[in-house]
Amino acid sequence: MKTFKSFLIIFAWISIFNHVNAQQIENLQIKTFEDKVNVVYNLTHEKAGQLFDVKLLCSNNGGQSFDVPVKAVSGDCGKDIEGGNNKIIIWDVLEDQKTLQGDNYVFKVVATPGKTINPSDHVEKFEFELAECYKKDRKLICILKIKNNGKRRDLKMINRLARVYDFNGKRLESNYSKLGRVTGNARYATPTLTFQPGQSDVAMFSFDMPYDFSDRIKMIEFGVEVLEITYGLDLKIGNIQFRDISYSNNEQVARTENSSGLISLNIGAETTKKTDTTPPQITFTDPVLTKEKPINVKSEEIVLKGKVSDENSIYELTVNGMYTNLKENGEFDTDIYLAEGGNTVFVRAVDNFDNTIEETYTINYTPENKQGQRQSNMADHSAMEKKSSKEGKYYALFIGVSEYSDPEIMNLEQPVVDAEKLLKTITQYYTFDNENVTFLKSPTREEIISHLDHLNKVVTEDDNLLVFYAGHGYWDNEDEAGYWLPSDAKKTNTANWMRNSTIRDYLRTVNTKHTLLIADACFSGGIFKSRKAFNYAPKPIQELYVYPSRKAMTSGSLKEVPDKSVFLLYLNKRLQENTRPYISAEELFSSFKNAVLNNSPNTPLYGEIKDTGDEGGDFIFVKRN
Repeated sequence: MKTFKSFLIIFAWISIFNHVNAQQIENLQIKTFEDKVNVVYNLTHEKAGQLFDVKLLCSNNGGQSFDVPVKAVSGDCGKDIEGGNNKIIIWDVLEDQKTLQGDNYVFKVVATPGKTINPSDHVEKFEFELAECYKKDRKLICILKIKNNGKRRDLKMINRLARVYDFNGKRLESNYSKLGRVTGNARYATPTLTFQPGQSDVAMFSFDMPYDFSDRIKMIEFGVEVLEITYGLDLKIGNIQFRDISYSNNEQVARTENSSGLISLNIGAETTKKTDTTPPQITFTDPVLTKEKPINVKSEEIVLKGKVSDENSIYELTVNGMYTNLKENGEFDTDIYLAEGGNTVFVRAVDNFDNTIEETYTINYTPENKQGQRQSNMADHSAMEKKSSKEGKYYALFIGVSEYSDPEIMNLEQPVVDAEKLLKTITQYYTFDNENVTFLKSPTREEIISHLDHLNKVVTEDDNLLVFYAGHGYWDNEDEAGYWLPSDAKKTNTANWMRNSTIRDYLRTVNTKHTLLIADACFSGGIFKSRKAFNYAPKPIQELYVYPSRKAMTSGSLKEVPDKSVFLLYLNKRLQENTRPYISAEELFSSFKNAVLNNSPNTPLYGEIKDTGDEGGDFIFVKRN
């Protein structure tokens, strides 16, 4: 009863101090991609866990009425859409209209609130639900509801392991917490509470916020320890995470909408079918950047201004993985944050015929009081980057299952072929040596496990592992379990099926620096901790390599995928086109995600693999010299 009362007091506190605008649709952009219209928008200021019914409307009379039929849509529309930045709706125009031509088109995105499902995570049968996350003065307050679904145990939550990350790379650590009635008022405090079976309680964490902390949270994580006294002390360590979180609001949740300005379209005419093979052109005007000569700056944060041009329209521009808004004349400006020493700025522009240009520039940042150390800092940064990115070997296990022994399971044409193409790309262009690459063609379950066991013996903690799977997949809605189907799988017997949990267990035990799983199979999204894809700019390569990672990249979420894989087509294409010496898996994924969305009904995903030891790093593809 006391716990319930304390919970009510906390939420009363929220109602007094929490004053944030209700959810909004912001940054609405209309882009064309061949014969498709792409509508990009941000859905922000929503309550954590709030889901929406999102609709796209179209007007051909300047917004007087929205009567143009819009049915063939995919992406972030329909029911149960989460809030976040860079949401995308894809309208396959020619499925609904013969042409779409004129200067008076207006698009409207409408978001109607639906159910609310608070983000949740679990460790050792403890369930953690993010109940609230809000700002009070210069404090960030996070409230967790906790339930023990196991036996009697102690739960310890360490303040310095309660961390919040923003989209600008800043990290906060908690300096005050309360677990039940136990408080911790220092960074190294470790509030501990004994939980009986079935007991629920509340935890609150407070963080001091700087003025330049972003308006949306990239990630919240909590390190926890679960202790049980048996014949000795049984200690289990875990980590819970919540991604892309908006600060909560206490206003009434109501329908929200936003309309574009007048849009000129010419879809379905012969002019849209002409061949364009010329990539865009990029110039930087302030500061002036050139590929040949680095520039030196004295500020940690700078604004880059420039212009991108093309004979047709520009589809997207990214700077260091972040989408950048363009003016009608192609001009842009974007903030970037620099680390001391040498910084690589990677710029990528794509036109609406998928022609791409990639440029890499170097900016050296030296604080004013350290000008004399510029050259040594640059040299140290370069040496460290080279060392961290090449110190371990790169191993790969490719699994392509095209043929099945059970006649009730349909054979597939593409998995082995697709695997061969991708394998050729990574061994030819990247630092995967042939002796460290294994290709299993239509293997049995035993053969897959045997090779995973072998990797566990030869791969070291300094090495990197890429695991690729293409073949049939299955999702059991009742048990909420996903499976790979090896060649000896039987439709009526799951004995030889491989559960996602089994795959995760093997990936956790292979002691690598970085592990990346690429899966092109039906329902492959079930491998993730959550189905919310990452949506932020990666950190610099050097920092990404330092921290261990266990990531996955999949062709779809919980839907069927076709035998002929658009996902693998663009993955392979981007790896071949890449001109950078180092590219993170997340940057690679971001470079082709929208192309997959525009050319298939599936939504590719990227994120961490649940309970495998990910610490925020990323898999780095290193180009051969």
